Amino acid sequence: MMFSTVAIGKKIASLRKEKNLTQMELADAMGVSYQAVSNWERGNSMPDISKLPELATILGCSIDELLSDGEEITLIKHIVKGDAEEYVQESKVSAQTISEVAPILKPKQTESLMDCILQDNEARLTLQDLISIAPFVGDEFLERFVSKIDMVENIDSLCAIAPFLSEEALDELAGRIKEAESLSQVTGLAPFLSDATLDRLVRQCDLDGDINQIVGLAPFLEEETLDFLVTKAMEMDVISNCSGLYPFLSEKTLHKLADTLVKKHGIAAIKDL
Repeated sequence: MMFSTVAIGKKIASLRKEKNLTQMELADAMGVSYQAVSNWERGNSMPDISKLPELATILGCSIDELLSDGEEITLIKHIVKGDAEEYVQESKVSAQTISEVAPILKPKQTESLMDCILQDNEARLTLQDLISIAPFVGDEFLERFVSKIDMVENIDSLCAIAPFLSEEALDELAGRIKEAESLSQVTGLAPFLSDATLDRLVRQCDLDGDINQIVGLAPFLEEETLDFLVTKAMEMDVISNCSGLYPFLSEKTLHKLADTLVKKHGIAAIKDL
């Protein structure tokens, strides 16, 4: 479980009051803004990790007393002491624990700690681990590990990491999706994937009887793929209310669609077409 910034904030506020300091006085002593101290005490943020020793000194306490207990807190204490890399290796700290501390670390610090846990066994890293650290490390660091992910369980996982990867890296992960899912899930990936990969994923998906799912993807798909989907929808008899697709279809498919609509719903069904 992630360490509680609220509990730490309450501790800071309590120790500040014991020292008879105002928030402004503590802020001046720390060389930070009044708003920063206010956010610490409300649990909205944490002090910069490099300032923890100074804060503990001003408040007349140890870092241990300031931070309390917990696996994430123990890691922070070792970062302050300067022996975090040794601690991570010896204690087999998980990528999840590092990701929970990462919001108060600099990107290079997070990368160094992640390197420590992966030195001996890169297979320990899962796609969920990559997702958890993605906002806190550089793109190059993240993409180093894409090739280490053997399988992607679902499209939702790719959607979570897509904004942090290059198109090439995301295409590589998309090639390891365990099984195709619904078109609605693929829609979230559309702006990030190459045309070829997107077309391949869409063709694998279950249409689920809803032609409207295709409309949101239409601007991203090749005409041939859209023709394939609409033909599939016609075979499933779920082709009504598809006018949003008309501008993207080939003339051949439009003619076939018109014939199908007229046969099932009469000539009025193709007035928009």
